Amino acid sequence: MSWEKELSQRLLRVIPLSEKHIKYVKEAEQPEEELLTRKVLLSLAKKVCEKREPVKLREIMDDLYDPVTKREMDVVRLLIKKTLIPSGIVEKLYIGKKDVRYLLTAYRFQETRKVESSSGQVIRKPVGAVIEIPREHFPIPSEVLQLLMCKTSLDCVLNRIDEDFGRGKISETLYQTMRTEYEKLMEDVCERLKEHNELVKLLGLDH
Repeated sequence: MSWEKELSQRLLRVIPLSEKHIKYVKEAEQPEEELLTRKVLLSLAKKVCEKREPVKLREIMDDLYDPVTKREMDVVRLLIKKTLIPSGIVEKLYIGKKDVRYLLTAYRFQETRKVESSSGQVIRKPVGAVIEIPREHFPIPSEVLQLLMCKTSLDCVLNRIDEDFGRGKISETLYQTMRTEYEKLMEDVCERLKEHNELVKLLGLDH
């Protein structure tokens, strides 16, 4: 099973978190102050990005510790169970009867606080900017990366064709033939990229 489509959808989500839970995803001002919960979260994100699928606890542990002890594994398992899952940041998945894995519910989070509206209703109001998992851990679908690389290459080819024609290196007939051929390829690539338009814009790759 390919998880790329599911991961792509999770990249687009913004999960609201309370003041209590937002600290799990916030970067500490000093590295030594980094919470274990965030270290676990980043290791999970890193391994999911590498494998492009939900990962086992052992895979998270291997990124955190060397060597891994049973006590450390029990601590991290309990931490995920008591903090990251109840807060809605991490999801526990049962892939098989004895195959338990973990996945981030989203990669972007918004702190919210309860406030009372003018009508007396209690609502949650966004506070501050959206907080992201570091983008080097974003599991960007391979198809998106391939299409973007193809688009860049075609741009270079079309520019080169224009330059060669302008310098008289190729005839007008060959120029028109090549322009038509590569423009058609570019149209096909751009059409396929439309399926991922929201993600491409989010990542700032739509230039």
